[in-house]
Amino acid sequence: MGSNVELVWPEAEAYSSRVNNCSHANSSLAAIRAKLSAEQLEQFKTSYFGHLLNIDKIQFSGQIVHGVVLRRVAGQGVKDLDGLSFLLGCDVAQFTRQDFCLITGLRFGEVPEVSSGESDEIRLQKRYFIDKGITCNALEEAFLRCTEEDDIYKLALVYFAELVVLGRDKHLNINLNYLTLVEDLNAFNRYPWGSVSFDKTQDSLFYAPTKYVKRFENEEGRGKGKSKVTGTSRRNEKGKKDKHGEAQRSCWSFKGFTYAFQIWVYELIPRMADLNYCKVVDPTAVPRILRWRTTTSVPEMRKLNNYFFQSKESVQLRALCPTEEEMRQPYWSWPQDRPAVVSAESIPSSCADLDKLNKVVSLLRSELFQVKREKDVLHLKVIRMEKLLDQCLGPQFEQEVRRDLALLKQRTNRCVVSHLFKGYGEMDDIQWDEGPSNRNEGEEKEDEGIEGGEGPSNRNEEEEKEEEGIEGGEGPSNRNEGEEKEEEGIEGGEVQGKPSEVEEGQRK
Repeated sequence: MGSNVELVWPEAEAYSSRVNNCSHANSSLAAIRAKLSAEQLEQFKTSYFGHLLNIDKIQFSGQIVHGVVLRRVAGQGVKDLDGLSFLLGCDVAQFTRQDFCLITGLRFGEVPEVSSGESDEIRLQKRYFIDKGITCNALEEAFLRCTEEDDIYKLALVYFAELVVLGRDKHLNINLNYLTLVEDLNAFNRYPWGSVSFDKTQDSLFYAPTKYVKRFENEEGRGKGKSKVTGTSRRNEKGKKDKHGEAQRSCWSFKGFTYAFQIWVYELIPRMADLNYCKVVDPTAVPRILRWRTTTSVPEMRKLNNYFFQSKESVQLRALCPTEEEMRQPYWSWPQDRPAVVSAESIPSSCADLDKLNKVVSLLRSELFQVKREKDVLHLKVIRMEKLLDQCLGPQFEQEVRRDLALLKQRTNRCVVSHLFKGYGEMDDIQWDEGPSNRNEGEEKEDEGIEGGEGPSNRNEEEEKEEEGIEGGEGPSNRNEGEEKEEEGIEGGEVQGKPSEVEEGQRK
C-alpha cells in the first residue's frame, strides 16, 4: 500500500538535518535532584510527575525522529484529526492521543480555565520575578536561588512542566497561569497535562520541519537574504553538507514532550532493538516510557531508512493496544480499546481498502511477533537440554531428559506459525528428529523390551541370551560363559549355583 500514499516529503526530496530537542530532561532533572532535599525529592516522586523522574536515562535520537517525520502522510490538517499519520515501510501508523497517554501516563481531558481569584496578582511572580514576562531561563534562575521550602517544591513542579513535559524554548515566556495553579497542589495534579503536552508535540511535528531544496533559486545571491523554502539565512546554510556532499539545514526545533514520540517509534517497531539502538528493561512497566532505555549505539540514518522507514517490505508494526492493567490506571480516560493503525478516513481515499486490510494484518503481526519470540526461547531451551543430555550420568536420567526434550520440541513445532513474518521463513524448514543419541547402532536395537523407564544396558551379545528365566525385574548380570548354565532353578530372583571347592572340602 506504500506506493499509493502521498508523503509531504517524497523520498526524492528527503533531506538530512539536526533536530534540536526542546524537552530539557537532562539539565532540568539534574537541577531538581541537586536543589530538592531528600524529603522534597520523595514528595516529588509522589506527585503527578513522579514517575517521570528518571526519563533522563533515555537519550534523545534526532536521527530516528527526523527519519519518521519525513514519512508524514500528506493531506492532513493538525487541528481536525486525532493524530498525524506516518508511512513506515509499507504500513501507515497514526500517532494518537491514546498512544501518547499509554506512553507518558499523563491525563487527558478538557483544559479548565485557571483563575488567580479576587486579586490579579500572582504571589510567586510578585515575590521572585521582576518582569511581567517570565522566560524559562528566568524561571530556572528563580528556582535555583529560592530558599523557602514550600516555594522550592512548587517552583520545581512548574519548572519540570514547562521545560520537560511541554518542551518550551528557554528564551520563551512561560504560562503564568501555572504559577497560580501550583498554589493548589491537588488542582495541579488533576490538571490534564496530557492534553496540553500532546497538542504542543503534534503542533511541533506538523509545523517545525519545512520543505527543503538542494539548490537556491538565485545562485548569484547565495549568502544574502533568506531562503524561500527554509526561512533561514543563506549564510547559515552555506557550507552545511552531509556525508554525501549534499547541503543540509542547520536544524529544526522539536518542542513538546519529544521523548514520548521517540518511545512511540520503539513500541511501534520492536525490531529496532535488533540494531541495538534501544532495549527493554521492564516489559510490564506502566506507563510504557518506563519500559525502554537507549543504548550507546548511535542510530545511522542509512540503516534506519533501509530496514524500516523506506523499506519496500513490511516493517511488522506492532499496534499499541492497552492491556487490562493499563485501562485500570487513573490516567486512562477511554472506555475501550481502539485500533492503533490509521483509519481509512484520515488518509487519501485512493488507498482506503488497503488500509482496512492493513489494520487486520498489523493486529495479526503483533500477536505473531509474540509467538515468534516464544519459539526462539523454546529453541534455546531445546539446545540446552541437548547439551545436558550429552553429559547425563545414568540411563534413567537420560530417559527423563529425552522425555522432557520431546515435549519441548513438540511445543516448539506448534510455534512454527510465525513463518508469516517475512525474514523468518528459514526457521520453518527445520525438521526436528528424535534428538541426538549417544548409542551406537548395536545399542539402539536394545530399546525393545525395556520396561519401567530403564535405559539401555551395556551388554555384549552373549549376555543378551541371559534374559530368559529372569523374574522380579532384575537387570542383566555380568556373568561368564560358565555361569550361563546356572539359569535353571532360578526362583524369586535368587541364584542356586554349584558349591565351590571350599564348601566341598568342609563337607569331607
